[in-house]
Amino acid sequence: MGSARYFPKTGHLFYFWKGRVALYALLKALGLRPGDEVILPGFTCVVVPNAVLYAGARPIYADIEPDTYTISAATIEPLLTKRTKVILAQNTFGLSANLEPIMELAHQRRVFVIEDCAHGLGGFYRGQRNGTVAQAAFFSTQWSKPISTGLGGIAFTHDDVLARRIKEVARTMPQPTLGQQIMLAAQRLARPLADHPALHYPLVGAYRFVTQKLGLSVGSNCERELETVEMPPAYARRMGLWQWQGWQRGLAHIDEKIKHSQEVAAFYDEFLNPICIDPPLRPYYAEHGMLRYTIRVSERDKLLQKARCLRIPVGDWFGSPLYPVKRHLSRWGYTPGQCPVAERACQEVINLPTAQPLSADQLTKLFKES
Repeated sequence: MGSARYFPKTGHLFYFWKGRVALYALLKALGLRPGDEVILPGFTCVVVPNAVLYAGARPIYADIEPDTYTISAATIEPLLTKRTKVILAQNTFGLSANLEPIMELAHQRRVFVIEDCAHGLGGFYRGQRNGTVAQAAFFSTQWSKPISTGLGGIAFTHDDVLARRIKEVARTMPQPTLGQQIMLAAQRLARPLADHPALHYPLVGAYRFVTQKLGLSVGSNCERELETVEMPPAYARRMGLWQWQGWQRGLAHIDEKIKHSQEVAAFYDEFLNPICIDPPLRPYYAEHGMLRYTIRVSERDKLLQKARCLRIPVGDWFGSPLYPVKRHLSRWGYTPGQCPVAERACQEVINLPTAQPLSADQLTKLFKES
């Protein structure tokens, strides 16, 4: 499958260094001005409101639905004002938001809808591929995404006028340097080592240290993005050739990958049902891509520590409304208590990997032993 088979031929694709840069390019192309507002979930990664702030707008946080972890028309509507210009409909853990009511509401208020498909590539909404339903979308090909090129982002739009503006924005961005591309390629070669149970946590910790603190690798986050709302140097870049080639190869196999993730999810369903752990909701309107298998537990931190001790890879998305930042959220315009459903989810959710599934033995140790 090439891009033409996944995306409508009448659409436009643009390629960037990271998914957040693709979002930034979309927002800049929309011509946001100071005081303009962008509604997004209070259950996301901090790089999303960062992109909003870098584009000159103000993030407004909507609460999520407790079973889908996505925003809805009901949580968005009370936040709409004359300053609202964009709604970011996040696809969370592989599940699309219920877009029809959101898009109807947006149409009534003349608000632009962007699908945040950082998690969503390969899933469906009412039979239509995620990222092709709303007026525009962006995708991520970072390490843990359905297609991984190490880093990478794609913007898509049906709108010819917006496409011309994105093209102009992209022209101002340099490509990654040869050194950055070589470093990224080396990291991609080493990445499979992180799937080994004995190496997972040490390598993840080392990677975050050298990336965020030392700046010695090309990582997903840098320290500046986690501590300030100022755009880091060299933030806005286009995608390199090796990334683009990896995207094309991965897109050819996306349906197989999603099927594998869904099969792993079915295995987890079967294992967890007897111990009364509710599976992720699969609503009637969407086909869940199952990027991660998300469940709620009563003692989240205790279970995450147990997983670390047992060297069982378990994810902590999203442990805060603006993951991974946990303090001083007011810098990003978030006030504790404004998204209570999301904040409770942050205290309870863990997620199990679907690309490299846990075994029955690992699940038994994690959930059934005292």
